[in-house]
Amino acid sequence: MYSFEKWDQYDYSQLHIVKTIKRVSKKGTEAYNNAVMMLDTETSKKSKKDGEANHIVAFTISIRYKHENLCTLYGHKSSELIECLNRIFKAFSGDHTIIYVHNLSYDWVFIRKYLFEAYGTPTKQLNTKSHYPIRIEFNNGLILRDSLILSQKSLDKWAKDMQVEHLKASGKWDYDKIRSQSDEFTADELEYIEHDTLAGVECIDAMAEQLHHRLYAMPYTATGIVREEARKIGKAYHAHDEFQKITPDFNVYLMLEQCFHGGFTHANRYMINELITDPVRCYDFKSSYPYVMLTEKYPMRRFKPYKKLCTIEDLLKQSDKYGFSTKLIMVKPRLKDEFNPMPVLQYSKLIRSINTINDNGRVLCAGYVEIYVTEVTLKLIAEQYTYEKAVCIENYYSKKEYLPRWFTDYIFKLFTDKCELDGVDPLNYMLSKAKLNSCYGMCVQKAIQDDIEELYHVNEYQTTSNYTEENYEKYRASRARFLPFQWGVWVTEYAMNNLHTLGALCDTWVYSDTDSVFGIGFNDTAIESYNEVCRKKLTDNGYGSVEVGDKVFTLGVAELDKECIEFKTLGAKRYAYRSAKDHELHITVAGVPKKGVNCLKNDINNFQKGFLFDGITTGKKQHTYIYADEPYIDDQGNETADSVDLSACDYLLDDIEREDWLTLFEKEISIQVYEV
Repeated sequence: MYSFEKWDQYDYSQLHIVKTIKRVSKKGTEAYNNAVMMLDTETSKKSKKDGEANHIVAFTISIRYKHENLCTLYGHKSSELIECLNRIFKAFSGDHTIIYVHNLSYDWVFIRKYLFEAYGTPTKQLNTKSHYPIRIEFNNGLILRDSLILSQKSLDKWAKDMQVEHLKASGKWDYDKIRSQSDEFTADELEYIEHDTLAGVECIDAMAEQLHHRLYAMPYTATGIVREEARKIGKAYHAHDEFQKITPDFNVYLMLEQCFHGGFTHANRYMINELITDPVRCYDFKSSYPYVMLTEKYPMRRFKPYKKLCTIEDLLKQSDKYGFSTKLIMVKPRLKDEFNPMPVLQYSKLIRSINTINDNGRVLCAGYVEIYVTEVTLKLIAEQYTYEKAVCIENYYSKKEYLPRWFTDYIFKLFTDKCELDGVDPLNYMLSKAKLNSCYGMCVQKAIQDDIEELYHVNEYQTTSNYTEENYEKYRASRARFLPFQWGVWVTEYAMNNLHTLGALCDTWVYSDTDSVFGIGFNDTAIESYNEVCRKKLTDNGYGSVEVGDKVFTLGVAELDKECIEFKTLGAKRYAYRSAKDHELHITVAGVPKKGVNCLKNDINNFQKGFLFDGITTGKKQHTYIYADEPYIDDQGNETADSVDLSACDYLLDDIEREDWLTLFEKEISIQVYEV
């Protein structure tokens, strides 16, 4: 029978029903307590001032067993949390207890010193970056795991997507209220803290059930879910053996890391800060990355050295059959068309450069550049730029073929599942969608990960590079590896090429972001012709559309996503538009929540350089870490230790620096030519 009780009033003997599950590892047989558990804390400032140490004012621990909620226990103080944990551990019989925390990086700061006092410093800790632990283990068997990185969404959205019994009780906790650990909770506040962890254990339980995973075997991340599934399929096709055959040597791998880039995001420099009232349409690719994984050919052999020196044309004429990694050297590159709104040459990827003129990170012209590229980017550069001299050195090639059939069949199945489950089975639809999106992510996992260590005694994180050839060879030998990094590199290359193809189908290309193009005057006939090419590429590799009732879903096609009656951009990840559908303003500004649109007061003209998105309206928070030498009792009697102060953070909108094309070459240019 479920109960919601204060931690010191609960009969912990009821937890004796929780059995253990055995796990055989190199350490021997270990027993894990088979209960789904989640921990959460609520915190308060000590006053209205920012930058002060905060303290915990509530904690909850929910426990679920055999798909039934057993209890949610709550308290006020960190010391009570430790005592509650001790009583739970005493009631359990296993060696290890896994407890999830949704956004472990936040709660960890508040509870860490109390855990250190009780259980010593962790024996193991896995961090994705500084201040972002996703797994922490203690000598007494306690294992903290982060559920946010697993779900990749807020607890509120996760619970709704999973359609669990208890949803987050949003709005029933006032985060601006100054609280003490001696305060009593209202009925709404009790419901809020109870539902936070109840929703969490129900989501984790539902996901474990869907994945057919025991609790200890749950993947750490969303990408981990699809990686395990794909690895099992690939094992029957000797995927690891093929991986070892085609994985490049260390020096080529380092080149490929230089070639890799993210999605192409850029704004037309001639339209920065201009209000566009001509109809702007946005076309969006349907599953852009999965599409190119099914339709394009990839380097499927070990990379071999090519000529020491060759021309751009020499490589491009062989690019249909071979994938190339090369260092491109250009003297005096310049855009052929001064009105080209989307230059492809990326300044941040240049190895060396002299006198570059940039457009928001894209090169308009330069005196000299060196950059590592593949044949796909090389083709776009050749189409867009003139130059006095150009040469390709450090050339490596690999024969291109379709990705292995077992892998592309798996991707297409995930797409099919996503289409068929939409609106029918929300839980499986959500999982299929997450898996499909993760197929690309699996391919771009770096071969070598840096060690990120938390130094508990100085409250800092230390990063240690592991980039050695010895570690790379360990990566190649690992039986867990089966997807070569180069596949992921070419995915983004092909997707960028498709984006430029679509962008050419409108009169004015206004803005682009990875898989979408905003433009004026789209040629509908040309778009349909483009989509027909997509369909043919799919059928050429044995795939097609997915029909569900009267709906037809096709990977890769360009579909109308939105129509705008007003549009304004200040650069990459900074635009606002008024939708023709609802006549409401919408914004996309990196670092500003969507509700920041309210700051504009329904006037798109306010969206300009110097405009302030205030943190109170947007909800944007600034994190300030505050560390204490040891836990202490403050003047109000609150147990306090390390904390994170969240204060409203304003965002000042700016635009890009624009160069006058007519004056670009008035600057003195000195050229240094490398001997090649």
